[in-house]
Amino acid sequence: MRRASTTIISDGVPITIDVRNAVKIYDDYSRFIREWRKPERQAARLEREGYIRGKSGIADLFWQFPLYAFLYYFTYLYLESNLWLFIFAVGFYLYTVYLAGLLFCPEQGGRLRRLGYGLVYWLGPAVSLTWLQLRWDNIIVVLVFGALWYLAAAVRRTSLKLYREKIEITRITGRFRRTRKAFYRFVKLIPLIGKRKVPFKALNQLSVTIGSGMFGLIGPNGAGKTTLMRIICGILSSSQGKVTINGIDLSEKREELQSLIGYLPQEFGTYDNMTAYQFLDYQAMLKGLWDNDRRRATVERAIGAVHLEANRHNKIRSFSGGMKQRVGIAQTLLHLPRILVVDEPTAGLDPRERIRFRNLLSELARDRVVIFSTHIIEDVSSSCNRLAVLDKGKTRFVGTPQKMVQLTRGYVWQANVAPDKFESMRKTAKIVHHMRDGDSIRIRLLAEKQPLPEAIEVTPTLEDSYLWLSEKEEN
Repeated sequence: MRRASTTIISDGVPITIDVRNAVKIYDDYSRFIREWRKPERQAARLEREGYIRGKSGIADLFWQFPLYAFLYYFTYLYLESNLWLFIFAVGFYLYTVYLAGLLFCPEQGGRLRRLGYGLVYWLGPAVSLTWLQLRWDNIIVVLVFGALWYLAAAVRRTSLKLYREKIEITRITGRFRRTRKAFYRFVKLIPLIGKRKVPFKALNQLSVTIGSGMFGLIGPNGAGKTTLMRIICGILSSSQGKVTINGIDLSEKREELQSLIGYLPQEFGTYDNMTAYQFLDYQAMLKGLWDNDRRRATVERAIGAVHLEANRHNKIRSFSGGMKQRVGIAQTLLHLPRILVVDEPTAGLDPRERIRFRNLLSELARDRVVIFSTHIIEDVSSSCNRLAVLDKGKTRFVGTPQKMVQLTRGYVWQANVAPDKFESMRKTAKIVHHMRDGDSIRIRLLAEKQPLPEAIEVTPTLEDSYLWLSEKEEN
């Protein structure tokens, strides 16, 4: 709290946010596993680029034969302790399965290779348990260990199948589906051998510079908009890359820089039984404003900034969606942030409320940086100085709305076609929208050349440019 109350950037200095090569991977592997698999990833990359040819399984196994022979001798001939013998027997089995995977390559090979790998996988525990029985001469203990061993093997095998084939447990049908669903859920609860990490790269070498004014982020669901905003706010840390504010590294001065930032997520909580004034007064106290006069002035200023003077003493439960969004904005304005980050602020609002809220953000952007994401292209075109189009964690475009519109100049066409011709065109043409016009259908479509003799070129819009970038990326 003391660090957050410090002044790290003077009031008169313009704010510039610089994101460089940001990478964010959710549910990533541990650092040890990443380093362990680095040679394998490098070899795969070099093979894809044509620098090396794929190696055979025997070549990969050759240097490991001496280690395998020593582990066999140490486990089954040298050890005398029964406990250590069992532990190393399990380790020897896991190493055998690993080498069998390199040799047979069951995921890429045919039926014989999968059969060979399956024999090693399922007969390995039986061979080890037979040896343990000869050493221990205790059939009960061996059977208990054997049951646990085979259960663990079945869990691991099932887990690999679930994650490799991306099986949706809730959509399983057929005989014994309830039993299979219960077992699959049980498998995903077991750590190490059952539950597995599935890394997802939300941002992929993303770079963007954001200055004063309104900056919009647009893109499909899963494009990385919310992840980028949370990294800028310091809520998340990037896996790679750097975020600086006026040259100050956010990872090094996170607490000090957070005093400049106000964040309004898409879904935020309020106390509906409180009035707007009571809620903001309570939030101001949580921010350390204990002096009554100073806190009252701060709350009044925030209420006035979002135009809630007439409803300050009404309970929040009676507010519309747009008014609740304004309460959220007022909450972020209590500490006068110079950077305001708003995630999907107009989602679910009616047109009138959307326009009011958009105008409010434009007013706030006069002396601060406002970053907001949206799916509504009209909100960006009418209020943003600059914007970025995100897709699959990368930037497809960064610049002004006017410059983005120019990308499709000469590529937007309009024509009236017969219904039967429209049905054949909709499968191949990039149609933006269509509507019935008498006996024909009026279509607006994207094409590099005149798609129809009767098609005429029309003025592009920001929505046309956004769809053009999306279609271009898919192709």
